Amino acid sequence: MNLTTLRHTHLSRKIEHWPRYTAITGMALCCNLLSVPAAWAAERNTYQNNGITFSISVRTPDQIRAFYTGRGFPEAAIRELESRCLLTVGIQNNRQDIAWLEPSNWQLITEHGARVARVSRDELAARWEALHIPLASRATFGWTQLPESRDLYPGETAGGNIVVVPPGEAFTVTVRFATGTDKQGTPVTLQSSPLTCTDLPEAQK
Repeated sequence: MNLTTLRHTHLSRKIEHWPRYTAITGMALCCNLLSVPAAWAAERNTYQNNGITFSISVRTPDQIRAFYTGRGFPEAAIRELESRCLLTVGIQNNRQDIAWLEPSNWQLITEHGARVARVSRDELAARWEALHIPLASRATFGWTQLPESRDLYPGETAGGNIVVVPPGEAFTVTVRFATGTDKQGTPVTLQSSPLTCTDLPEAQK
C-alpha cells in the first residue's frame, strides 16, 4: 500500500469512525487541562525514535483532584484516583506507515527490577461499580484514558492517562510500537528516564 492510498484510507476512516476521533480530541484536551495551572505543571519528558514522538509525565494528587473535582466527580472516586499513580502520555506518528499503540506491550520496571502493575480499564470499571460512581463520571473518566489498542496512521496523534499502582521507588517506562498494516514492520522502542510517583495525600498514607 503506497502513501497516497494510505492517506486516502485514513481520511475515509476519519469520516466512517468519527467517534474515535472525537475521543482522541477529548483525551488531548484532558492532557492540556491536566497541565494547568502553571504552578501544578508536571515535568513532561519527550523522546523520539524512528519517526515516533513519545512524551510522558506524572500527575500530582493536586492535579488529579482539581481536574476531576471540576468535572463533578464524587469524593470516593477522587480519593481512589489519588491513591494511584496517573501517567499522562502523548504520542505522534511521524512515520510513513502505521504504528500500533498497545500499552499492554509496554514495560514499567523499577530501578531494582520489579514490575510496576498497571490498573486496567476493567479493574477500574469494577472499582467504579463497587463505589456506585455515576455513569456520567465513568464516561468522563473513560475519555481521559489512553486507548488499549489503536492503529496510528501517518501524522496521527493519541494521548491520555494510564493508571498504575504507585511503586515505592523510581521506575522507567519502555514503550514498543509494532509497525506496518500487518504489524510485521520493524518495531520502534523508546525508554523514559526514571519517573517517580508523587506522595499520596496525608490522609491516605
